[in-house]
Amino acid sequence: MKKDKMLAQMKSVTNAVYLREHAKVKPILDREAQLRGKLTMLKQQVEDSREILNQSHEMKALGVDLQWQRWHTNARRDINQELAQVTAQKLRAMDKLRHAFGRKHAVETMEAQNKSEAKEKRAKMLFDRLMNLD
Repeated sequence: MKKDKMLAQMKSVTNAVYLREHAKVKPILDREAQLRGKLTMLKQQVEDSREILNQSHEMKALGVDLQWQRWHTNARRDINQELAQVTAQKLRAMDKLRHAFGRKHAVETMEAQNKSEAKEKRAKMLFDRLMNLD
């Protein structure tokens, strides 16, 4: 029975570690999605503004088109840098999550195997008792 208790405790701990690591991944995934959304929105803004800037000679004369291009380039670079950092965080977090899942799965497998062995041992013991009743 001591082995059963130990495996049950290990199962609880590994499950808690897995859930903790899983909870750490969600905000990172949310941030990644938010940044990808910003990139998409920025791309759409550039496409929408391209025609306006090409048709407006006043904006070209004032240099608005160059300022817009500079702002767009800087914004895209900043978002891509942050996205790269978030992606690196995600990869580290997913690696930890995979390890936690592996441990959790291994302990669950050990517990199931232990229960199966205990059940077989008990059945064998009962069978031996019945056979000795002659």
